[in-house]
Amino acid sequence: MKLSMWMIANRLTSLDLETEIEEGAPVILKSARRAYATNCVHVYREKDSVVCNGEGNIIRIKNIEVTQAFEIIQSVFDFYEDWLEHLLQMVREKNYRGVVNQAWMVFHNPMILFDGNNKVLGISDQYAPDSLDEEWGYLCKYGYSSLNAIQHMRYKYGNVNFDQPGCQPYQILEGNLLSYSGISSCLYCNEAICGRINLLSVERELNAGDYQMLEKLSTILEPSLGQQYYETFLRNSNVFYSILFGKAYDEEQLKQQMSYQQWEFNDTYQLALVHVVEVDNGRSLESQMDILLHTILQQQPSCVVMRKAPYILVLSNKIIANDQRMLHFMEVMAKNNSLQFGFSLPCHGLLQASYLFEQCKAALQYGRRSEPNQYFYHFVDHAIEYIIETAPVVRCTYACHPQVCDLWNLKESNGDEMFDTLKVYLDNERSIARTAAVLFTHRNTIVYRMNKIQRFLVNDLKDAYVRDYIRLSMRVLEMYGRK
Repeated sequence: MKLSMWMIANRLTSLDLETEIEEGAPVILKSARRAYATNCVHVYREKDSVVCNGEGNIIRIKNIEVTQAFEIIQSVFDFYEDWLEHLLQMVREKNYRGVVNQAWMVFHNPMILFDGNNKVLGISDQYAPDSLDEEWGYLCKYGYSSLNAIQHMRYKYGNVNFDQPGCQPYQILEGNLLSYSGISSCLYCNEAICGRINLLSVERELNAGDYQMLEKLSTILEPSLGQQYYETFLRNSNVFYSILFGKAYDEEQLKQQMSYQQWEFNDTYQLALVHVVEVDNGRSLESQMDILLHTILQQQPSCVVMRKAPYILVLSNKIIANDQRMLHFMEVMAKNNSLQFGFSLPCHGLLQASYLFEQCKAALQYGRRSEPNQYFYHFVDHAIEYIIETAPVVRCTYACHPQVCDLWNLKESNGDEMFDTLKVYLDNERSIARTAAVLFTHRNTIVYRMNKIQRFLVNDLKDAYVRDYIRLSMRVLEMYGRK
């Protein structure tokens, strides 16, 4: 492996050195010599120091014998040869985490290797998630760049073309999101970005030797990452997409996908719609959505994640509001990537999911009118507006209060009295006495029923909106029954 004098000097920082190396000192040196030879480091004594002369570029080492200095310089060549051999083996094995940690032996600075979708393939294990800046912690935890960091780099450092092949230096001015300057190397294969290497300046300032080594590393990685990019680019199955949008689907394929997800047809399902609030004009919407889609899929493998521009759809067989881990993840995503989430009502059974997308869109639409700066919008908070503005009765029934629908179904199937009791109770301003009189039922029986209904509903009947939503849902269900 050929070296430059900068690359040699970076291995000798523990010694007492003086350097006279040109910024553009080339990568042409093949070995160390005690006598001059072309493209070799000539090692000789000069007064009280040993001179290492690489085609006119000088490293002076003080307080050392010539023989010892020669052995040290030659050991640098041997080190890089061994290092390169191990690196190539890891690249062949696609052990990108190992590649990054192997690189630390040369750079002694933190490094991140991304694929073409900004997924972290390797990040220096020598640095804990909380040891650098906010973005470093985000990368360690979620395995993808945040859109906030990407937009920050693009807008704050607009004079740097980060999509240009090769190494681009950047200087971080201030901030908690990104705190360290460095070099970014964009990797290309067949005119498509297949990866990126970011080298941060933390332990020491980066110099020409670091640029030369990073270019060497990029050249080695480009063919491997290019092949991986085309082989593993994720395309989701569209069977769940077909169900959400009422399209024809293959039943066998659906059964296979359900088995893979470990879902049951009669599970309770909920849909979340992810919308990018601030679009980076320098990067295509699809590219930004790829980053978010991969991040969500990696962190929520139990969900089905799909694309429908300008949204990302997250389908779960759980009620998301009850999953604190998922909610926390979504909140972090929203804060770090300028996102808003719209949540549908839960539905019982996958085949009823065709109304969920419309509910999510309505949650975003109505929610932004009143509270434009929120992260989360729930359809349940805007269902009354939706029902009033939505004409087809069938659509309205799917927007009704879920527990009221359950009470209606109980009434229709076996004559259960809870639906009618609740309706009379609300019509009579929540008076137990008047409800008992209207239904010709003992007061204690009404108290018992209402306690049971309250536990069933989950929502508090003291909330005026909840009462309005329930009463409107009852009217819609009765109207649907008459139709």
